[in-house]
Amino acid sequence: MGHKGHWGEYSGNAKWSKDHAHTKVTKENYKASERDDAAHIDYLKRDVDYDNKHGHSDEKMTADEKHISKLAGDMKYDKEHHGSPAHQKAPTTSEENKKMAMTMKKNLKCMEGYVMNSKGKCVPTKKA
Repeated sequence: MGHKGHWGEYSGNAKWSKDHAHTKVTKENYKASERDDAAHIDYLKRDVDYDNKHGHSDEKMTADEKHISKLAGDMKYDKEHHGSPAHQKAPTTSEENKKMAMTMKKNLKCMEGYVMNSKGKCVPTKKA
C-alpha cells in the first residue's frame, strides 16, 4: 500500500505508525508533530465547513469541533514543554515569588485620601 498525501497535508495515520494518536512528543519530533497537528486541524475545519454547506449532522460537526479544540490544547502543551527554550516557562522558586511580591508592593500606589501602611495595605489618612 502506498503512502497517500504529501508533506503538510493531513492524510490519516502514517503508514509506519500503528498508533499515531499516542506517539510521544519529544524535543526531537516536536516540529513534525506541530506540522501534523496543524494539518489535522486544517483538515477538520474543512470537514466542518463541508458538512455545514451540505447539511450534514450537527453531531458530527460538534465532534470535529471538539477534536479541533483537543488538538489545539495538545499543541499548546507541546509548545510549552517541547518547543524552543524561549517559549518554555522557567520554574519559579519561592524566593523569586517573594521578590516579585515585594516589587509589586513597592509599585502600588494608594488612591487619594489613603496611605500605605507598614504591611503594604492602603488605609485612610487620619484627619486631625
